[in-house]
Amino acid sequence: MKNIKRHLVWSVLLCLLTGCSPDIREISDIALVMISGIDYDEQKSKYIITAYCIQATTKSTEKTGKIEWVASASGDSIMDATRNLRSRAGKILIGEHNKFIVIGESAARHSFYEIVDYLTRAREVRMSSYVFISEGMAADKMMIKSESGDLMSNEFLGKIMNENVLGNTLSLKLKDIANYCTDPYRGFVTSKLGTSKPKNSAHEVLILSGGSVFNKGKLVGWLMGKDVLSLHMLTKKKESKNLEYPVTVSFKSSKVTLLLNATKKTIHSGHSNGKPMLAIDLHFRGKMVNMNRSLPVADPVTLRQLERAAAEHIEESLKESLAYFQNELKVDVVGFSDYFSQHDPNEWKRIKNEWTNVYPSIPIKVNVDVNIFTPGMSETLGGN
Repeated sequence: MKNIKRHLVWSVLLCLLTGCSPDIREISDIALVMISGIDYDEQKSKYIITAYCIQATTKSTEKTGKIEWVASASGDSIMDATRNLRSRAGKILIGEHNKFIVIGESAARHSFYEIVDYLTRAREVRMSSYVFISEGMAADKMMIKSESGDLMSNEFLGKIMNENVLGNTLSLKLKDIANYCTDPYRGFVTSKLGTSKPKNSAHEVLILSGGSVFNKGKLVGWLMGKDVLSLHMLTKKKESKNLEYPVTVSFKSSKVTLLLNATKKTIHSGHSNGKPMLAIDLHFRGKMVNMNRSLPVADPVTLRQLERAAAEHIEESLKESLAYFQNELKVDVVGFSDYFSQHDPNEWKRIKNEWTNVYPSIPIKVNVDVNIFTPGMSETLGGN
């Protein structure tokens, strides 16, 4: 009997102990930050923080309406602006789900290094977050509705996947940018976020195309999509491993489109008149996907001529991009300084203190070899 009473007493006490703890957050009290924006107002010397959030709810979104919420706040520093945003928010902001960071052009030119330093120290910021640079204000871009009608964070992820296939942009993660920022000899390129108005749309939509160039911790210029494509070809980044490059070649009064994959990339260094020089060998393998008139490509001689025409086309495009990198930007975005320091340390020891002046004058020779393994249909094979 005593044991039964004892059990009853414990049961009552346990029931009294159960209940809502003041430390538990209700799902309706929080908002998940999916995209963060950072701007800088030069006239007011203020930072502006913008958060694109998803409001968590236990009710159907059909009854509650939109679950997206965009809010901004300013402050004398990034931390000050962040605190002001949290103080005015009607929800508890959870930043651990943030996958994308959009930095406005003014902020990127003013204090990009300091922004990256702050982000790497902030406990709630994911080092795997992608970093985009916005043409103009990041806050303005984050107010534009997604073209697909989906959440903007989902559309950003889809754009990264699609653009990585095309090679017209290069999206870097925060952890990679933090590593590049500490290198005083080379620059780097990450995605440029802009707008475009499609023919079938009544409003502008966000696009990732081209790239933003950084050197010594600041934004210094922009790249067009064709130059980003050249950068993919010239580097050995993991993002470039599975890229297939569409190349349209003028050949025998015809337009031939090829889809090529880089199978091998090698760099050799040497000297010319006592100065360093570089030679880059690129090997591509691919297939024909389109031609506007029939060609006897089953003929080995014709096929070799087409391969040589494609190689010359790529060589010319790469030379134009390298000239822009060296003579206009004067920024080592390919990472030739890494090659010298790793493969020619004696030469690097001699030139590294003058690398800023040496890099623009280095002769760079590009050799391209193309192998087409599926020529497709032709008159010889019975095609028309």
